[in-house]
Amino acid sequence: MSDDAGKATPGLIAGIDEAGRGPVLGPMAVAIVAIEEDKALRKLGVRDSKQLSPRRRRELSTAIRQICECAVELIEPVTIDRWVAERGLNRLEERAFARLITQLAPTVAFIDSPELDGEKVGHRVSTHLPPGLDCQIIAQTKADQNIPVVAAASILAKEAREAAMERLKDELGDCGSGYPSDERTITFLKQYRRERGKWPPGTRKSWKTLKRLEQKVTLDDFGENNG
Repeated sequence: MSDDAGKATPGLIAGIDEAGRGPVLGPMAVAIVAIEEDKALRKLGVRDSKQLSPRRRRELSTAIRQICECAVELIEPVTIDRWVAERGLNRLEERAFARLITQLAPTVAFIDSPELDGEKVGHRVSTHLPPGLDCQIIAQTKADQNIPVVAAASILAKEAREAAMERLKDELGDCGSGYPSDERTITFLKQYRRERGKWPPGTRKSWKTLKRLEQKVTLDDFGENNG
């Protein structure tokens, strides 16, 4: 191992964001993007992934990977469920943020904060960094809308999440986007549960969505015209 391992890279700034925090189905993706200065990202026109078409997001993802150092981590539902039960989703995210910072060792890391008090989030993330890694952590809400390097991370995270959902669809069939607001996802979950007596692989069993689906019995579930 190099004597420089664990030391921050001079002048490297990083952005960190997640995608898939809220879905009932599929993993959450966390990404980091690092570059010496964000001029090139501004020139590309990076924006928060939610403001981009799928095609433009894919184009930018390729371009970002060509000019930046990047890393992505997928967090599977079984891990999410365990952390939700024991310590909470925010604490799980903070550990993931710290692992990604450790991988690229930037001088400064901007984080799209899941909490209003970004200072506390940044402090907690810093406690999980290895000794000797001197990285200034700045966590703030809506960082993906205001800081290009965080917007770039949001794009990579969203692409990783979408790719994971495509793999899940290959296994399960059309399960929609995985979000509770998606009728295709809800219909799929209800049908899978009725037919097999269990939830499909990739389901976040700690989500309240499932409890509501278990308790709700409607004519639609049995077929309104079956009588």
